[in-house]
Amino acid sequence: MSRHTGHGPLVAFTSLAIAGAGLIVASACFEVVHHHRFPSALVAGVLLQATGLTVSLGHLGQKRRAWLAVRRTGRSALSNEVVSASLALASGVFAAGMGAWDRPDPTVTLIAGVVNAAFLVSIGLVYRVGGQRTWQGASVLTPLTGGCAFGAITIQAWSVTGGVLNMVLLLAVLDAAVFVQRWREVAAIRIPAASLTGSGMSHRDQLLGARLILLDVLPFFLLLAGPTPLAAVVAAAGLVVDRTGFYALALQRTTEHELAGVEEILASARNPHK
Repeated sequence: MSRHTGHGPLVAFTSLAIAGAGLIVASACFEVVHHHRFPSALVAGVLLQATGLTVSLGHLGQKRRAWLAVRRTGRSALSNEVVSASLALASGVFAAGMGAWDRPDPTVTLIAGVVNAAFLVSIGLVYRVGGQRTWQGASVLTPLTGGCAFGAITIQAWSVTGGVLNMVLLLAVLDAAVFVQRWREVAAIRIPAASLTGSGMSHRDQLLGARLILLDVLPFFLLLAGPTPLAAVVAAAGLVVDRTGFYALALQRTTEHELAGVEEILASARNPHK
């Protein structure tokens, strides 16, 4: 995936899909651990996922061949993501439907949570491709941890009673820890000055810092004063920044990049005091 490729549809799809799946996973955690039900969060999660999948289908170049991806399930990370997305949506619809019919079942909600967690992992795995230096390591886990943090924050933000702030803190801290590791991995990459990289790399610390503050830090401190929809809005902005930064910070290992690195080393050797 080159830096010249338009990433708008991918940012929209992954942001919506991660937000929706995160809401479903967080709802399952709250129901199983704290016995609090949030049926509206399940419905919202399903709607966000459905919208994200619609955006994804609209971005496909050959829509009539989309079903062929299923045939490579188990061998292709992209096929696994397609199947996981379908199962995640179906399980979310079933769980939300049970709640709408006033027949909630914790087991059904738990299954939906597990399936949606697997879908979030599949999003991280689909981008773990050879040559992309910033899409390795901890970045594989950030869709899962970021989605869960967003879901927990959003549920708490709209809850008048039955809040579970400790769970929100746990998921936010977990996501922050994973994301800080991703930040360290990206920051450790040496970029030759002459190397032609995406413009996002020159602002990597600002992008990564904004994501951490918007998704993990600021929403939690807003919630300390009580439930407020503003926390959910800020967390949503953090999720969009996360996905925007993910694509903006893509760094392909190329021959030109390696040559630029060698030339910089040689230049330093010729001018050791410069």
